[in-house]
This record gives sequence, structure tokens and C-alpha cells, in this order.
Amino acid sequence: MATITDKNMIKTEVVFSKDKEHRYLLRKEWDKTKSKAMVIMINPSIATEVLIDHTTMYVMNNLSKLNFGAVDIVNIFSNVDGSRATKDILPEIVKENENQIVETAEKADSIVVAWGSVGDSNQAIRRRQESILELLGKFADKIFEINDGQGKAGLHPLSPKIRGGWHLSKLQLKRG
Repeated sequence: MATITDKNMIKTEVVFSKDKEHRYLLRKEWDKTKSKAMVIMINPSIATEVLIDHTTMYVMNNLSKLNFGAVDIVNIFSNVDGSRATKDILPEIVKENENQIVETAEKADSIVVAWGSVGDSNQAIRRRQESILELLGKFADKIFEINDGQGKAGLHPLSPKIRGGWHLSKLQLKRG
């Protein structure tokens, strides 16, 4: 019986602060001929240029199934330690993160809001989400959210309902 060998290389790029306490961007590219998605979540994971976590794996798997060839993962909070406190973060760190988000959005074919429902019960996170969506207002035509294909939208990649398959729908931005 004949065999076939498939080979592929995944190119990875990570942008950290100098002290590596903040991650601004995690880029994975597996097919540069296909569209690139930007995925926005809450906090960076443990993923680096070598390490991969479950969230990054589900993001890559599902975007590949949707015929994307690259992903730029950004977060509304850049703290690698997972904290969501903003009062102790230097303004230049927040600005650097916001600059990275906007710069990444400019280069993305699609923007996927994938922060789940955490902002529903936390006002500080909800305010941060709203400020990021305001920053991205000029990209409204290419902003989507993950749904399960049965009416439930605004899901995080780790949601068991959509781990094996995403549906994307336009995110309806609130107009001032």
C-alpha cells in the first residue's frame, strides 16, 4: 500500500514586554496563502513561542477548519500572571497593549471576539471590553463572535459546546 507524508511548519511569533510580565501578541501561521484571524480574549495564557495550551490549540484547530491560515491572539489585559487588576498597571503598559491590538486589527482579515461571558458579571472587565470595542470601531465590518450554531453566542474557545467546531457571526456593536 502506498503512503503519503504531509509536512507543514507552524511559524510562531510572540511579543512580550522586556520583563516578560506582559504578552501583547501570540502569532501562529500555518498557511500564509489563507486569511488571518485576530482573536481577542481576556488574559494571556502560558503559551509562548514553544509552549502551547488548550485555548491556543482550540483556537488554531477551529480557525483551520474555517479555512484560516494564521491567527494573532491578543488580550484585553496583558498580564501573563493572569491578574485582571488594572489599577496597578502602568499607563504605558496599557497603551502598548492597546497599540498592539489596533495594529493587529489593521492586518487581520477577520477579528473574533472570544472573551466569553466573564464581562457579564464583572463591571471592570465589561468596561475594558467596551473600551477595546470602541478602539476597534472602525473595523466593525470584520468583527465576529463565536457561536454554537444553535443561538448561543459570545463564547470562549474553551467552552465545551464549541471546542470541536465554531460558527462565526457578526458582532453587533452598540452604537453610542
